This record gives sequence, structure tokens and C-alpha cells, in this order.
Amino acid sequence: MVRRPAAPGSRDARLEAALRALLAGPSPEERKRGLVSEIPPDTSLRDAHVDGRVAVVDLTAPFAGGGGSTSMLARVWQVVYTATQVPGVDAVQILVEGRRVQALGGEGLLIGAPLRRPASLPTF
Repeated sequence: MVRRPAAPGSRDARLEAALRALLAGPSPEERKRGLVSEIPPDTSLRDAHVDGRVAVVDLTAPFAGGGGSTSMLARVWQVVYTATQVPGVDAVQILVEGRRVQALGGEGLLIGAPLRRPASLPTF
């Protein structure tokens, strides 16, 4: 987990800033400490907003491709943990290219409904 200062502004602005920082990947200093991201580097944020207590995060197609089941789990949890850092956000609905997809990857990681943080940190 990486701690970064929260951006000022509305919940939508804070959500967007946090996700853009996530998609930018680890800083050079963080990389020196061995931190990596499982989100494909060519993934872009199409839209991010808060609807009630759910963050709706729309990502480009590269988010849904490549990597195995561990990579898919890690990238989904990176988005969920980042978005739920925003006050008032309890769950995250991930969209790909503007559409709700039921599952990611060959193993069928379910993302068709809003995702909440699990009771304990996922392990990989």
C-alpha cells in the first residue's frame, strides 16, 4: 500500500486524481523500494465519478487484458482500494470502455456488480 496526499476538491475530483496517480504507476522512489503495479501501463481512465456511495470507474480496454489470474485480482483490488480511500465511497463499479462487464480474464473474475473491500487484505 502506498500513501499519497489527497487531492483537494469534490469527491469526483479527488477520485479522479487518485485514480490518475494509480494509473501513472509507482514513482521512481517507489520503484527503488520494489513497488510495482499490475495495471497494464497503457490503461487510461475514461471517466470516474461517485454515484451515491459507489465510485464508477471507467477504464480503457487494456485493463481487461493480459496477465494471469493473480495479475487480474491485483489490478482490480488496486482500483478498489484506491477508490475507496475517497471519503463517502464504499464500493466500486468498474466499467471497461463504458460498459459493465460481468467478468475479467479466462478465470472469470467477477466485476459485474460493485465491489467492496474484503474484510482482510487480499494476499497474492
